[in-house]
Amino acid sequence: MQTIVLTTLGNLVIWPAVLAGYFGRISWDRASGIAALGSLPFIAAYALDGQTTVASFFAAMGALNAWNWWKGGGGDDTKRRLKSWARRFQGVRRTAPQGA
Repeated sequence: MQTIVLTTLGNLVIWPAVLAGYFGRISWDRASGIAALGSLPFIAAYALDGQTTVASFFAAMGALNAWNWWKGGGGDDTKRRLKSWARRFQGVRRTAPQGA
């Protein structure tokens, strides 16, 4: 039962994003990001069902879509935020103690 619910949820997320990207309503980068999120219910459904090969396939496709979204400019705000956090953690150079 939960497999049917999760795969239906994944289909309800992925297919509208693909169609909207195809017809130009949203960019392909945004459609890839939505499809990456839509692959999560498929991964959970097939992992709970014990079909690890299919779950691995959807994990790979989700990772590929997330990478396309990230490289297409979808993660620019996230990249900027990570760089600002990294500036706070600048390392301090110290010399090693001179032992006997």
